Amino acid sequence: MKKLLLTLLTLIIVSCASHDKQNKHYHTKITAKKLQKDVAYVRKQLVNMHPDLYWYISKNELERKFDSLSRVLKEPLTPNEFYMKISPVVASVHQGHMSMSMVTLTSPDSLKKKYKGSVNPLENFEYEYLNDKLFIKRNRSKTDSILQVGTEIVAINGIKPNDLFKKYRKTFTSDGYNQSAIPKFFARRINSFYVNELGFVDSIQMNVVCADSAFYHTVKRTFKESKKDKKKLANKELTKKEKDTLNDTKIVQTDTLPKLSKEEQKIKKKALKKLARQKDYKYKWFGYNSKNKVYSKEISYPVAKDSSVAVLKIRDFSEGKIKVYDTIFSEFKKHNVQNLIIDLRGNPGGRLSEIHKLSQYLNDTTFVFTQPATITKRGTYFNLFKGKSPVEKFFAAPFITVYSTIRGLSAHRNEKGALQVSLKSSKKIQPKPLNYKNNTYVVTDGMTFSAAAIISSHLQGRNLAVFVGDETGGTFNGTVAGVMPVLKLPYSKLKLRVGLMTIRPTEQTNEEGRGVIPDVYAIPTEQDFLNDKDVALDWILNEINLKK
Repeated sequence: MKKLLLTLLTLIIVSCASHDKQNKHYHTKITAKKLQKDVAYVRKQLVNMHPDLYWYISKNELERKFDSLSRVLKEPLTPNEFYMKISPVVASVHQGHMSMSMVTLTSPDSLKKKYKGSVNPLENFEYEYLNDKLFIKRNRSKTDSILQVGTEIVAINGIKPNDLFKKYRKTFTSDGYNQSAIPKFFARRINSFYVNELGFVDSIQMNVVCADSAFYHTVKRTFKESKKDKKKLANKELTKKEKDTLNDTKIVQTDTLPKLSKEEQKIKKKALKKLARQKDYKYKWFGYNSKNKVYSKEISYPVAKDSSVAVLKIRDFSEGKIKVYDTIFSEFKKHNVQNLIIDLRGNPGGRLSEIHKLSQYLNDTTFVFTQPATITKRGTYFNLFKGKSPVEKFFAAPFITVYSTIRGLSAHRNEKGALQVSLKSSKKIQPKPLNYKNNTYVVTDGMTFSAAAIISSHLQGRNLAVFVGDETGGTFNGTVAGVMPVLKLPYSKLKLRVGLMTIRPTEQTNEEGRGVIPDVYAIPTEQDFLNDKDVALDWILNEINLKK
């Protein structure tokens, strides 16, 4: 037992990253020879791990890009200078799940305690990038409420968003040749780009335009309130007037509120417990996001006093319980929903098991949801060890070893010689008894990605829905994801995420590299966004009304 504890303690100490060490590495220039070794490492890992590396780029073209990069690396570079060289090569593969991330500056070790739990000045904002302009889409800050939704950000510390777009555009990609995802992806990653430009800061100055008024606003880093500060606030000396008011309140409460009997107290306690359980159930099952204060799955009825038209907003396929669809489709049956609108805009994807479950409620005949997954070799799942800390490897070893061995042994070659593993979703399955049979509309945009694009391909390929909005960011014919280890390059310490499984829906299209094309394009303009006008939903409601 002592040896085990000593081993664990050693692993924990080894795995604890020093902020000072990270910051020093951020500024350190790495020799050209070592950078070339990092290029060779990335090249080797992609060839060994990625099952469809040459889906959208030829082998010769990708090898030419790696060779060219190695030749131009003649001078020492910092890790993030190297990032600007190698990430465009990785992005040229056109696989949106595969990405690289930079080394970031953080607080020094001497101030680690002070900055623990603090929130970067940029972290509370989400954006929309339209017509080369950046707008605030969500503001979670309690102290910067002046920056309303729709506020245009002209510059942050003098750096214009459009200049960042031009600089970083080649460092990221969507799946295939799709372009509708690019502004969406940029809006999601712009904070990391600004952090790279600005470094570790306690405040930023935003140059913004709101309601035709231009002004500057300083946003500061927020810190967790200490217990000492909370106690000081609670024990704040009251003025005489406040004391009198408090005393008066106590008298009124004592005089007017009857004391509950023991039986009444029990009933009250039981009722409060029931409410807490109901709230907890909804939070867990519908996937409540406490940061954004929204549910992963949300039902609404957009037409007043008409529950026959329902909107099912699915923000992701990763939060909440998968069994929640039993509850959702029971409600649709109860309300006799005739027109179901599934809103997948902004949905980056998630669990394959969840979209497989959802598909069973949207079909009325036996079907096969996906093809078996393609992998590079039988030992491919052992790549899950890569990029993990010593502590993670120690605890994950039994699970990863057993899982990887079983999955590897179950792999088989198809008629084309590709190595495949069966999935639950690649077998015939019956629809659920509560399957929905009436009109279905699906709303998509460029951020409808990964699993959200796969369920879209399935529904459009089987003519189960009318699609409205914009082309999905994920391609119709599938994606490379499933299991995605994150590797750390040996010398630059940049991180590389690689998908290990090609997952294709059963339905396929001849046009490679494009997303699910909507039957009706309904893309919001800048003015629509500023006026909070939902052109896609408006079109669908008008169509339903015309049919009536």
